[in-house]
Amino acid sequence: MTTESRRNNGAMFDCIIRKGTVVDGTGSPPRRADVGIVRGIIQAVGDLTEAPCHRTVDAEGMLVCPGFVDIHTHADLSVHMDEHEDILTPMLMQGITTAIGGNCGLGAAPVTKEHRRDIVAYNEALAMRSLEEQISWNSMGDFLDRLERRGVILNLGMLAPHGVLRLPAMRPERRPAGADEVKDMGLLLDRSLEEGAFGMSTGLQYFPGSQSDTDELVALGGVIKRHGGVFTSHLRSYCHTLPQAIDEVLTVGRENDIHVQISHIYWQPYSKALTPVVKRLVTLGSFLYNRLGIPIPIEVGLKGQFAPIDRAISEGVSVGLDVVPSSQGFTELLAFFPPWVVEGGRDKAMERLMDPTIRLKIRHDIEHGEPDWPHRDAAGWSMNYFKMTGWGGVRVMSVSSEKNSSMEGMSFPELGKMIKKHPFEVMCDLLVEEEGKVMVFHTPTVPDDPFVARSMYYALFHPHVSITTDTILLGMGRPAHLFYDCFPRYLSFYAGDDKRISIPEAVRKCTSLPARQMGISERGEIKEGYAADVVVLDWDRLGTTATFHEPKRYPTGIEYVLVNGEIVVDEGVYQKGVMAGNIIRKS
Repeated sequence: MTTESRRNNGAMFDCIIRKGTVVDGTGSPPRRADVGIVRGIIQAVGDLTEAPCHRTVDAEGMLVCPGFVDIHTHADLSVHMDEHEDILTPMLMQGITTAIGGNCGLGAAPVTKEHRRDIVAYNEALAMRSLEEQISWNSMGDFLDRLERRGVILNLGMLAPHGVLRLPAMRPERRPAGADEVKDMGLLLDRSLEEGAFGMSTGLQYFPGSQSDTDELVALGGVIKRHGGVFTSHLRSYCHTLPQAIDEVLTVGRENDIHVQISHIYWQPYSKALTPVVKRLVTLGSFLYNRLGIPIPIEVGLKGQFAPIDRAISEGVSVGLDVVPSSQGFTELLAFFPPWVVEGGRDKAMERLMDPTIRLKIRHDIEHGEPDWPHRDAAGWSMNYFKMTGWGGVRVMSVSSEKNSSMEGMSFPELGKMIKKHPFEVMCDLLVEEEGKVMVFHTPTVPDDPFVARSMYYALFHPHVSITTDTILLGMGRPAHLFYDCFPRYLSFYAGDDKRISIPEAVRKCTSLPARQMGISERGEIKEGYAADVVVLDWDRLGTTATFHEPKRYPTGIEYVLVNGEIVVDEGVYQKGVMAGNIIRKS
């Protein structure tokens, strides 16, 4: 049925977004059109001037875009909570309508009965709270079914997390898996994919994923292939061995003919013999760029890392990437400690941290260990961030107790100076007090450093790179400002103020590109027959005032957000209790 016949047959639309400029998510030029919605589906895009409807949204002078598709989040760690609506509201307020959880090899499901405690403890390190009483499901299907029955505020899909699959097969042990153990992982992965997971995520810098080898990943890729899923990877390295880490993921893709997704691509300069020199050069570059305006081309470092990726794509390998448009990352503090510290689980790690002799060994390994490939040695792991940046490269993000909340936002050298302890001792004491539940920001210089942000430029504009938030909204602690403003920041900074990318292309990287990379069907475009996930934004007002120090600020210019045809943000105001989201499963 054509748009004209729809308009003339007198059919009633539930909602029509009128007089807007449609940026449809494909990269095509904007066009003036109305968007008609019936029962959560886009039924017409065109001239609907005379068509009747129950609700009109006046979008004159504004852009009408697909809802943003955020394929790299950890929203699954809070979406099951009763208060999930309050916790995840910032996602909708910035225009996110679809999210994928279970990233970086860590996630809420599956939780096998026999190894429940290991999996729950593994998730608690990032969730920052006890999950023992909250996690009452077992399989991936059980988890998704429970969310579906209760309702969610945005569309949510899941990846099967490799770290969670590994724990039931071999417990938290520091060694490669045997053939039977890989088979056990494959059986659990197969069931999770059968029950709707979009693929498998890996966190190869994190224990226990760091203990895997390429053969294990290739074997699990064979299971993914049978289901037409995706293999995503927080790489084993983002420093001087990044080429080997990229090659490992490309190998999984090539040998299984599956799509591989490289998570939050970035590059951390590092040189064994010249570490102090590299640190000084980064500091000097930051000064010259930020204070004197000299355009130091730090982005060329990451550009060089893309050569094998571009070559693989030209050869027919299905490769996607995503990037977090920020100058600082975030993770759990224990991730920066040698893998042997966390072998056996968090309780064992706390015992080791309380032993003064073992503390000395941990510090020795941090100060003398080298991040050499393949990053499984006792003192040679890729997350030795302190070796690369010094103790000041990490700041407290979130703690679980009120007692230590005043530390949030501070670096460990700052805390050490206050309480007259070495930064390493402050870390160990804090981890023990917080039972291992400490989240941190990490950056090679200072938060919100424009120079470090410039290092991401090549990825931000690459045609195969999606924009993501890496959201870990917990309802506590200091969030990253990206959890509030990632997509409006990206669009207004780079497609608006800087004009480095066209508006249609920038919107594509936030909508249809991530949907296609993850295999999400009928979302990510303003197109007839697609789900009515829509963002109406005032381009002239689009922007953010959120910063590292003041992150909890909603963006401006996001006027309307529709999830499956329901208006959840109306004239910039969140509509509590709508619960319009769907649980989405891989078909």
